[in-house]
Amino acid sequence: MPFDFNAVKDFLRCPQSKAELVLEDDALVSTSPEARLKYPVRDGIPILLIDDAEQLPPEQWSAIMEKHGRDAATGQPRGA
Repeated sequence: MPFDFNAVKDFLRCPQSKAELVLEDDALVSTSPEARLKYPVRDGIPILLIDDAEQLPPEQWSAIMEKHGRDAATGQPRGA
């Protein structure tokens, strides 16, 4: 069964920062500019373990935020 992000996006949060997450390819990315963590999704299951997360470089994190309609500096939705 594929991972249905839209069905759970309001409930999932970054375990470290408690920030919202965005789906980027086969991973969930924290919208926290301090954390910048990328959590893998394996076999349709999000692995929300801090030890399994990858911290993204600021430039890569900012590009992902922009792609998802979020402010590249804060991770907040544009216009919020």
